[in-house]
Amino acid sequence: MKEVSRTIIGRNVKAIRLSLGFSLLKFSLATGISKASLVNVESGKNGYNLNLLDNILKFTNFTLTKLANETFKPNKNLREELLEKHKFNKDVQSYFFDQAPEIVYAIKHKLLSSDFFQSPREIREVRAYFESLGWHYKGTSISNALKRLNTQVLITAHPVKKNTFLYKSKQIM
Repeated sequence: MKEVSRTIIGRNVKAIRLSLGFSLLKFSLATGISKASLVNVESGKNGYNLNLLDNILKFTNFTLTKLANETFKPNKNLREELLEKHKFNKDVQSYFFDQAPEIVYAIKHKLLSSDFFQSPREIREVRAYFESLGWHYKGTSISNALKRLNTQVLITAHPVKKNTFLYKSKQIM
């Protein structure tokens, strides 16, 4: 496999993992690939063969051709699609889909696209929103992630409460 192809495949595998809201560990467990091997795949390094990619292809239902495509982008609802694909596999369902996704996934794929986040919200409100989805995060984790996404999230000081911020989507729906 050429270096360029490994780089493209690695970038696309990482895009899939992130669009699922999986950590490296969670994705490695889901696909049956060691975490170290997954790091090698995502970084485009040599040292893995096509057989290793078979596990990723089986789990995700993508083809090698799609993974090697430079313009590949996972669907926004990939998590839901894979939940449907694995609906009879209780191990996959319970461990990978009943747990809260990574916080960045939760913000990008649920919070930012919701009507809820079109109005300024305190962290306690955002936390309650996620809890309504069955996802539990610490307020500090939410706050830190929102600050890192400052191109998508507007952060302003609360007009009345000291040391409190309000968060809202910069995206216009």
